[in-house]
Amino acid sequence: MAHQDSTNSFFTWFGPIVIGEDGDKYDDDAVKIPVSILLVLCFIMSVVGNVCTCAVIIRDRSMRTPTNCYLFNIAIADLTTALFIPFEVYVMWAPDAYPFGEVGCIIRFLAWECLCNCSVLTIAAFTVERYLVVSKPFLRQKLTLKPRVYKIVATNWLVSVCFCLPFLFAIHLYEKNDQAYCYLTLPVFLKLEIVTEMCVFFVIPMTMIFVLYILIAFKIKSMKVSNGTSPVNGKQYRDKTIVMLAAVAATFFFCWFPFFLLRLVLVAPINKWADYGKMLRTLRYICLVNVYIYTAVNPILYSLMSRKFSRAFKDLLKGRRRNTVFSTSTRHTATAVS
Repeated sequence: MAHQDSTNSFFTWFGPIVIGEDGDKYDDDAVKIPVSILLVLCFIMSVVGNVCTCAVIIRDRSMRTPTNCYLFNIAIADLTTALFIPFEVYVMWAPDAYPFGEVGCIIRFLAWECLCNCSVLTIAAFTVERYLVVSKPFLRQKLTLKPRVYKIVATNWLVSVCFCLPFLFAIHLYEKNDQAYCYLTLPVFLKLEIVTEMCVFFVIPMTMIFVLYILIAFKIKSMKVSNGTSPVNGKQYRDKTIVMLAAVAATFFFCWFPFFLLRLVLVAPINKWADYGKMLRTLRYICLVNVYIYTAVNPILYSLMSRKFSRAFKDLLKGRRRNTVFSTSTRHTATAVS
């Protein structure tokens, strides 16, 4: 079960760095209260935003495009991830009383890991799709085939599940007296798995988003105003689009870098975690809040900031059907950045 030597062989999300040790185990209310408030706000925003995104796509036939299949998949993954927030708040306030037993412990770790990974992979696929639409318009007809998108989405889920399976052998429930902790051990094979995940689910997606959105921004910046569009309005729209692309890249980095850093610390050769207890707890709180902020911000970045989505969203709130026709040039640019 739990070791007593303070080595970096296992950890819990909240609670003591080393299970069973005495001392200052938990943070006080001055930390947990603001974190809990932030998580509740993230929960409300994520549920509302992602539910509305799904509702718009399901309700409006014109929104059921291959591009929006990616957005729908991201919304489902983020919405399901956000449903863990009430549980996270409970564990934060009762870290030594895990309520769902060993099966619940395993499901929680695996499901959370799989959902986050799938969301990131889908965003990466979505980024590549947007780049191809802008840079290679002659591929538009091929890119808009729904079976192709469905295969990519299914592959993302399959890869996410496969990467979660090794964790199955390292998740445990530690029970002693009236205490119960759901924790993860870190054998050598899992450290190698975590290093691989760091590359697949952060380094590669971050690089793709950064590079491809820069290329998209240059392409959009160089587009000539046509089809009777006002030069002023065209420039304003292009500038707004570029700002949105920068916001997408910055948000991805801001929300996922602490999680990447935490995993780097977990696999690093730290002799005694007890010496780094405060730093690790702080980093875990930041990771937790940032990941859930991302589930709340995604509907804004990928849906509501799209002109077409904004109109459909307003129609949804007003309870009316939308019947808007976009020009070819508007559809081309909007599709590329929505």
